[in-house]
Amino acid sequence: MDTSGSTHEHTQGVIDSTGTFHTRASVVRSIDNGNLWQTSGGGRTARIRKIAQCPRPGCSVTPYITTAPDHTTANNLDNLPRG
Repeated sequence: MDTSGSTHEHTQGVIDSTGTFHTRASVVRSIDNGNLWQTSGGGRTARIRKIAQCPRPGCSVTPYITTAPDHTTANNLDNLPRG
């Protein structure tokens, strides 16, 4: 996570199942190229998706990745272990 000078945190990237770190920008490029990224936690998976920028009012961090809300927070990017 990174605060980038703001009052809240942002996901810097994703560590895949092989332990390789991918920056937020590289994940977005991969999604734009048609690849599927997912998180898992609590026995459930969630698709990682890109959005235009951080949803926090007044924050312009971009690109931004998040997971779609579902019935558990265990697979949310912000709740996964930090690498």
